[in-house]
Amino acid sequence: MKVARSGFYFKLETMVVQCDLNRLDHWRVGFTASRKVGNAVARNKCKRRMRALADEVVASIGMKGVDYVFVARSALRFADWSSLLDDTRRAVLVLNRKLLKCSK
Repeated sequence: MKVARSGFYFKLETMVVQCDLNRLDHWRVGFTASRKVGNAVARNKCKRRMRALADEVVASIGMKGVDYVFVARSALRFADWSSLLDDTRRAVLVLNRKLLKCSK
């Protein structure tokens, strides 16, 4: 909830990536998929895809001391994996720049 109120977010067609500072020495990641995404099977598939994206992207370019939250949209179920990776990288980089700019 705190991350959603922080105001740092990047909207994609397939998901929304939110972030906020956590004052810890490591990053944390959260995932959510509402019922708007689909039934339980569809929501679980979206969360698995977002976890895999976070393992690849946030693990490599995520900043220490930041909470990232991935919010699924229904288009995530059918999106191409390579475009998902590119979009997620772009979102995390933009959010990192925003956080650095505002934390100074």
